[in-house]
Amino acid sequence: MKGAALKYSWLTYRRDQLWFPLAFLALFIVIVLILPNPGARFSIARAYLGFIVPLIGGILAAYGVLDDPALELRFSTPVRAEQTLLARVGLILAVQAACALAFQLFASALGVDLSPLGNLLRVQLVWLVPTLFLAALGTAGALAGAQTTMGAFLAGAVWLVHLLMNSWFKLNARYVFLFLGVLVPGHPDRALNQFVLLAGALALLLVSWALLRRQERYL
Repeated sequence: MKGAALKYSWLTYRRDQLWFPLAFLALFIVIVLILPNPGARFSIARAYLGFIVPLIGGILAAYGVLDDPALELRFSTPVRAEQTLLARVGLILAVQAACALAFQLFASALGVDLSPLGNLLRVQLVWLVPTLFLAALGTAGALAGAQTTMGAFLAGAVWLVHLLMNSWFKLNARYVFLFLGVLVPGHPDRALNQFVLLAGALALLLVSWALLRRQERYL
């Protein structure tokens, strides 16, 4: 049943949601190629991994579950809510992970040094943790409002607030700051910050699971 759910999600996956992250990947690759300065290349690479990948993941996740041309038919099948979430959100996260890893390989081939962000594992957490949180937030927002635009707006608004008020968050709310890992990679509270964000993502996915079980709200 899980395999069937994943196969269905891929077959009904809107291809613009695939080309959208690939277009941003190509754009940032071109920007890195144009810039000759190593410091500027690092800044662009950091921006793509730490800011752009999470934003795209959050917005696309808002459309992941409800943006289905055969939603009523899907709800009539014996597929559990958790399987739907795993298939839909998991596919979006997989695309974002592929883009992030491809960009890192490209950056490495050009000699872009990402070591200021930490070791290999920490570099992955720089984009993975905020992406998981915003994806969970976008999904929960869409299901709570019973419309995809609500989830996309919520994920985008949280992303923008954290970006514009990054100085305030670093001083007063560092445990829930989405971009602590990318802006202050050596912060002593980085591990706790990532734990809190991952716990928040899990809580939001549980909320999404509970909402998705009430299928009549979305028909």
